[in-house]
Amino acid sequence: ASGTTYNTTSDRRLKDNITAITNGKEKLLAMNPVTHSWKADPNTGEIVHGFIAQEMQEVVPEAVSGDAESDEMMSMDYGRITPVIVAALQDALNEIKELKTRIDELENK
Repeated sequence: ASGTTYNTTSDRRLKDNITAITNGKEKLLAMNPVTHSWKADPNTGEIVHGFIAQEMQEVVPEAVSGDAESDEMMSMDYGRITPVIVAALQDALNEIKELKTRIDELENK
C-alpha cells in the first residue's frame, strides 16, 4: 500500500496573536460555492464543485494566491477555508443548542 500525506505546520510554539474566529457564520454565508466546468477541458463536460478565487479573496484572502489585475491565473488553498467552516459550524451548533434549551423551557412552563 502507498499513499500521500499533506501536512501543514500548525504547532502552537510557532504562533503568536492567537484569537478565536468570531465571524465564522458571516464569512461562511459570504462564500459562494459554485459548480463549473473547466475551459481547458471543454469536451469532458465534467462539472466540478468549487469557488471563484476573485470572490473568495474578499472573504478569506489568505486562501487566495495571485492578483486579479494581472495576467497570472489566481489559485486557492482550499485547506485555508477549513477553520472558517469549522468556526461557523460550531457557532451554528451552539445556537441550535441554545434554541433547544429555550424550547424545552417554554414547553415545560
